[in-house]
Amino acid sequence: MGSANGSFLNGKRVAGALRLQSGDRVRIGETEIEYQSDNRSPLSGPTVFLSGAEGDVLPANTITTTSLGGRATDDLISRIRSGSIAGNTTLSQKQPVATPAPEAVMAEAAGRRDLLGIVSKVGIALLPNTSLEETLRMTIDLVFEAIPGERGFLFLKEGDELVCKVAHGSDQPTCPTDSGVQISRSITNKVLNEGASVLTSDAMHDPRFQTQNSVVLSQLRSVMAVPLASGEEIFGMIYVDNAFDNRFTEEDLKVLHTVASVASIKIENERLLEERLEKRRMEEELKVASEIQMRLQPVAPPNIEGWDLTGVSFPCREIGGDYYDFITRKKDNRLVVALGDVSGKGTGAALLMSSLHAAVRAQSQTPASISEIMGEINRYIYENSPLNKFVTLFYADIDPETGEVCYSNAGHNPPILLRKSGETLRLEAGGLPVGVMPGSRYVEEKVVLEPGDVLVVYSDGISESVNLADEEFGDVRLIEVSRKNLDRSASGLRDKIDEALSRFVGTAAPIDDMTLMIVKRDAAARSQMNSSAAD
Repeated sequence: MGSANGSFLNGKRVAGALRLQSGDRVRIGETEIEYQSDNRSPLSGPTVFLSGAEGDVLPANTITTTSLGGRATDDLISRIRSGSIAGNTTLSQKQPVATPAPEAVMAEAAGRRDLLGIVSKVGIALLPNTSLEETLRMTIDLVFEAIPGERGFLFLKEGDELVCKVAHGSDQPTCPTDSGVQISRSITNKVLNEGASVLTSDAMHDPRFQTQNSVVLSQLRSVMAVPLASGEEIFGMIYVDNAFDNRFTEEDLKVLHTVASVASIKIENERLLEERLEKRRMEEELKVASEIQMRLQPVAPPNIEGWDLTGVSFPCREIGGDYYDFITRKKDNRLVVALGDVSGKGTGAALLMSSLHAAVRAQSQTPASISEIMGEINRYIYENSPLNKFVTLFYADIDPETGEVCYSNAGHNPPILLRKSGETLRLEAGGLPVGVMPGSRYVEEKVVLEPGDVLVVYSDGISESVNLADEEFGDVRLIEVSRKNLDRSASGLRDKIDEALSRFVGTAAPIDDMTLMIVKRDAAARSQMNSSAAD
């Protein structure tokens, strides 16, 4: 009790010893504890059990009113003032109409509850900035202040599920526990599908209602249910019931309808606010993740004499699953070029991409052969990723002096080797994508990049980009553009490929991450080699 944060019981700071009641909530710092005694009320529960058949009709002596849904509160108030709200009431069974005596009219007028006053009270009570959970609890408390009910439940729709968020007994408020809530399917359908408010009186005496076990088991006699709605969307329901000797009246239904109509505005605002806050939190986390991922990519390719290098990656979402890298081996100054494409998109792919980055960086500095390196990367990815995730990976080790390229391709799009002489090669040798099987073996091959040759390494987001006519860009167009611009610098060739791709795709949305690497051996290297040989 002497701490700076303090301890709270049901929102009030604790100043001394207190005895807990079932349903009390104790908050200590960020931790909230709910107390339940052994004799806790069985009235509440997070699970809804619908009884009765899908086509069941409401019993006789049932009153339904048209829902106000999400209309503005001032419209509700004007209807209450004019008395037109009572005109929406219809009886499913015709009743004899009798002319009341004058003294009965006066008694009714004196006893009629002030609906406008209820609107004001509910509006003021729900005015403070509270959480959605607190708003729901306050709403059900206000219901019990205005209506003589024995128990009540507030439900919200979560997807296709109807979930009990708050339960309340006449003796004390209770919180959802493990016991289920049984309500009539016919009532639920009427409220949630049609947006109607329902009052069922003397249900036990109606033979059509006897088959609906929720009423029979609980020995209920009177039930009211009204929707929680915003515009045309019905997002929840308030359900109240009572015993036969304390049956609800049509006046009670109007009061419950009024409370629900005003509370719907506040509840919907709190739902939207929490959704916005959650969306903002996710956006901030994605922004941080994107910044971290950008740092994993090379800021600039290494500056190696006689070589021209560039790379670029564009995620189709905030964060991507493509990985590319230029790594200089410390022991012998050889150049490692790697490009990987993680299956899937989004956060999961980005996390696996980070693991791939770490594995490639670590293995590239070992003296192992490329086939051994690929085997170790495969083992690491297999052991540290879900079974339905894998990575296609191209890994190459380049000797800058001789132009020798030793590579292995683990199921990746074959990089294109464009020779100055006009020949085109595809680097396909390797094995399965990494992470598919624990003991996969990988072969390695060697080629030599002569001065003027260009190696184009790319992810399938490049070749499989589609235009509005659903045509793929394809490898043929990529080779054609690269061949036409072979004499350009690496960055110049990259720009020409990007330009051709943008022109082809047009306004079509990207379908995958796009990554491109250009490795070019300068044509000037030949004259330098010849000059060194002459010397």
